[in-house]
Amino acid sequence: MREAMDGRRRREQMEAVWRGRAQRLSQRQASGATGQNALPVIVLGIGKERYGIDLPDVAEVLPVVRVTPVPGAAAVFAGVVNVHGEIRPVIDLRRLLGVEAVGDGGLARVILLRKEGRTMGLQIDSVEQIRWIGAGDLQPARSGDAGASRHIQGSTQDRLMLLSTAALFAELPKGGTT
Repeated sequence: MREAMDGRRRREQMEAVWRGRAQRLSQRQASGATGQNALPVIVLGIGKERYGIDLPDVAEVLPVVRVTPVPGAAAVFAGVVNVHGEIRPVIDLRRLLGVEAVGDGGLARVILLRKEGRTMGLQIDSVEQIRWIGAGDLQPARSGDAGASRHIQGSTQDRLMLLSTAALFAELPKGGTT
């Protein structure tokens, strides 16, 4: 009889622990960065560096694709891709930002960006995660930085650089079918 009572008491204690844990998980406070002033970004890898793009500007993450080069195009253009029957220009983010190349296997990871009715691809090394950046976590890019600073809006303390989608689209000629 005593063993049955001890067993019931242990089971009730375990159930109380599980109920408490379930309640804590269901009421988990969102981190401070997911508030109303936070910006959702997709984190991209280029070599050892990490960049963020405003998530609302990302139309699609494509599977690994072959980018078709365009003869005579500017060096920052990787070429074009066929997406759902439409040809889209692709900028090589590595070349645009001056990040050293580690080799070209022919296939590339491409994300599609869409802003103000225009669409373009961005060739990258990897897609890492979706992350929220709080308004106070972003430090503006320093105007004295050379090179890619016009493409970078700012950076976080852990060196995630937020790219300006508007500056990326400025690389494309106006009036095209982008």
